[in-house]
Amino acid sequence: MTRRDLLKQSALFMGYSVSIGALSELFTACSTPVSLSWKPVFLTDTQANTIAEIAETILPRTGTPGAKDIGVPQFIDKMLNDLLSEEEQGRFIDGLNALDEAAEEAHGTSFVEATPAQREALLLKLDHEAAKTPLSLWGITLEDSPPTAFYRQLKGLTLLGYFTSEQVGKKMLSYDPLPGNFIACMPLPASGMNAWNE
Repeated sequence: MTRRDLLKQSALFMGYSVSIGALSELFTACSTPVSLSWKPVFLTDTQANTIAEIAETILPRTGTPGAKDIGVPQFIDKMLNDLLSEEEQGRFIDGLNALDEAAEEAHGTSFVEATPAQREALLLKLDHEAAKTPLSLWGITLEDSPPTAFYRQLKGLTLLGYFTSEQVGKKMLSYDPLPGNFIACMPLPASGMNAWNE
C-alpha cells in the first residue's frame, strides 16, 4: 500500500465517521420535541410551537427582530385566553388543527417540521382562500359579524402583538407619545408668531 492510498482511505474513513455522527445527530434533533422557554396559558405546548412558527413565518427575523424575538406567541396565547369566548376559542383551535392536517396532506409532515418554503406556500394558500373579512379590530369581530377565517384572525393577532410591542414601538418605529411633553414656560420667538405680549 502506498502512502497516497493510505491517506485516501484515512480521509474516506474520517468522512464516513463524521457523516454518520452528523446524520445520527440530525435524526435525534428531528425526533426531539421543541421545548418552549415560556409556559402557555391557553394553548398546549404543541399548539404554542405551531403558533410560534406561523408567527415567525409571517414576521421572520431579518435586520429586525422576528415575531418570536418580540414575544408574539405569548401575546397570542394571552389574547386567546383573555378575550375570546369559548366558541371562538374552539373555532381557533379547529383552524389550527386544520392547518396541521393541510401540512400533513401537502408535505407529509406537521407545520412545525415543514421547511420554511413549505410553510410559506401553505400560509399564502390559506391567505388567498380566506374570505374577505368584515370590519374588525385586529381579528376580533363584533357579535353580529360572521366569524373571521382562522388565518386572518391569527395574522391580525400576530401583527397586533408585533407592532404594539414596546421593543418595536420604541426601537423600530421611533415611538413618540402624544401629546408630548408638557412645557409650562417656553420662550417664543418675537417674529412670525402670534403671541400675546404683556
